[in-house]
Amino acid sequence: MTTDSHAPAGILCALITPFGEDQATDLAPLKDDVDFLIERGVHGLFVLGTTGEGVLLDPSERRGVAQFVLQHVGGRIPVIVHCGAPDTKTTADLARHAQDNGADAAAAVVPYYFQYTVPELYRHFVAVANAAPDIGHYVYENPERVGYSAGVKLVARLVSQVANIHGVKDTGDSIGKMTDYLTQPKTTIEVYTGNNSTIFPALMIGARGAVSALANAVPELVVGIYERWKEGHLDEARDLQYTLAKLHSSLAGVSFVGAVKHLMKRRGLTGGLARAPQSLLIPEEAGPFDRRLAAFEDVRPWLAPPAAASPGSSPAPAPPG
Repeated sequence: MTTDSHAPAGILCALITPFGEDQATDLAPLKDDVDFLIERGVHGLFVLGTTGEGVLLDPSERRGVAQFVLQHVGGRIPVIVHCGAPDTKTTADLARHAQDNGADAAAAVVPYYFQYTVPELYRHFVAVANAAPDIGHYVYENPERVGYSAGVKLVARLVSQVANIHGVKDTGDSIGKMTDYLTQPKTTIEVYTGNNSTIFPALMIGARGAVSALANAVPELVVGIYERWKEGHLDEARDLQYTLAKLHSSLAGVSFVGAVKHLMKRRGLTGGLARAPQSLLIPEEAGPFDRRLAAFEDVRPWLAPPAAASPGSSPAPAPPG
């Protein structure tokens, strides 16, 4: 790896982490999950982020998950490992481990609990990048979860001043903020949206790609947005985005991770349990959730088991009929 190692353009799946009844990580199902995603054309994996419940794992567990995924992927697609933690030392140690085990890049969420000053955040991200100098790094903005934002100006400063900090994953829903990243003077920020409802508009204004949680369950749909956009079939890409947005809106009011794993189960995939206090959907939640999904005729075909998917060589096949 070199400081030229970047996250790929396209769709990165925000990979889930399976847990067993004892709440320990249960990684065996990840082999089939990862193979499914690669076969369906995802362009990369984002490991141990919000959907991967990374912040609920201790550092040893996080190293184990990262190493397992990297070994199984075996270079078939790029892997970005999320290393963010509340403190700089843990974040830097995890980034170094990711580099040493073959990750293509590392990401770190803005450190949480305390709301740090801009100088403190600058030193934090520089230290993490310096700890793993041979791979690219990305700031992970998720103010809804973290409680505050690093801000566009700080991201731009980091990208312009630190050779191996390349960009940002932003999970917010503001296209205006995306535009601010992309129009900063004298620097080029690689921007990834982490919001399933803004993939198409983000691509249209110049984003490099998206990190999608729903790609765990419907990679064909999410990849289809990018591929149709790339081919210039903008109406088709827009319509696929509308379908994905409906699916995303159905998750309101239930556990996000639990809902993603519920969708995976509907497709015959294994997401395992969630780590407490998160949980899978209980019957009182699953029933109304499934009924909300059933109301969207254009969503239902994408949730068919993989065996029912249309055959063909396209990385993003049409929904089964």
